[in-house]
Amino acid sequence: MITPSEAEIRDQTCGTTVIRLLISKHLLLLKASWLAVFAVFCTAFDSAKTNVMRTMHSLLLQINRPCVRRAVMVVVLAIALITPVFFMQTSTKSSRSPRPPRPVELVLSSTQADALFGDKYKKQVTHKWHPPHYLKVWMARHKGRIFRVIQLPRCEHLETVITYNPSGETLKAAKSRVGGVAAVTGSYHHPRSMVLADFLQRDGCVLAGARTGRCLLSVNADGIVDISTEYSGIKGVSGVSALALGQRLVPLERDGFSIAFMNRVTDRMAIGVNNNFIFIVQGKSDIWRLAHFIRTKLPVRVAVNSDGGHVVRGKAPVHVVFRWR
Repeated sequence: MITPSEAEIRDQTCGTTVIRLLISKHLLLLKASWLAVFAVFCTAFDSAKTNVMRTMHSLLLQINRPCVRRAVMVVVLAIALITPVFFMQTSTKSSRSPRPPRPVELVLSSTQADALFGDKYKKQVTHKWHPPHYLKVWMARHKGRIFRVIQLPRCEHLETVITYNPSGETLKAAKSRVGGVAAVTGSYHHPRSMVLADFLQRDGCVLAGARTGRCLLSVNADGIVDISTEYSGIKGVSGVSALALGQRLVPLERDGFSIAFMNRVTDRMAIGVNNNFIFIVQGKSDIWRLAHFIRTKLPVRVAVNSDGGHVVRGKAPVHVVFRWR
């Protein structure tokens, strides 16, 4: 058996000792570096910083070689110089104003674009309510009397025609002759000669002069009917037709008629209007109950009595006929 000599054993022991010393020095150096980094990041805490610096100083004193000590100090100083610069850059970035949001892209339709960027004085299209285009007929009982009511739309789609036949014709014949859907009797006249007793104008031409100044039924150039007492704006105007009727019922006025005439129960016809509709009322009644029925049961703003009596079932020279355009 070969045993190692004392010299070999001494060499091995010295080599092991050197290696152990180098490892311990490197470990001490690594510990010192980590403690230095930790000390830098703990600068905000005064108590912790003091303890760490004391520990680091004690570790540095354990290192015997001056070159290693200087290297550790250089590393610590470099970290101490770099750390404030890093924190200054971070604080500068955080103090900058936030980036504005990106604009949102919105595609507008043609209607939306016109509303936003179009002519601000451009009139917007508005759809006004229009009366329905139909003829409505119903029967009503009022104060012991029965009335037949016809409702028509008052608009440009319904034409009002004042018919004139000097020899006279019935209400049904006048309506059929001009293709009407409804009709009402006209002004007063002589029962035999058919001579008109009051004002009549057709398309601006006056056929009979005004004698009583009673309420007028007028038809403008568009064929729309109205009721008024203004002769000055109607008489002789081109394209305007007009007819003097009888007693005003809404509001109720005597208009030169006697109480006996108003009390007599006979065939009556009347016409009333509002902004949207025309109402024709027919029935056997006196003026009082006819006016009360129209005023309380129909939404009219004005109404007037037309020629009644035998004219309702007989002949007359003038009628008012309504027809569709």
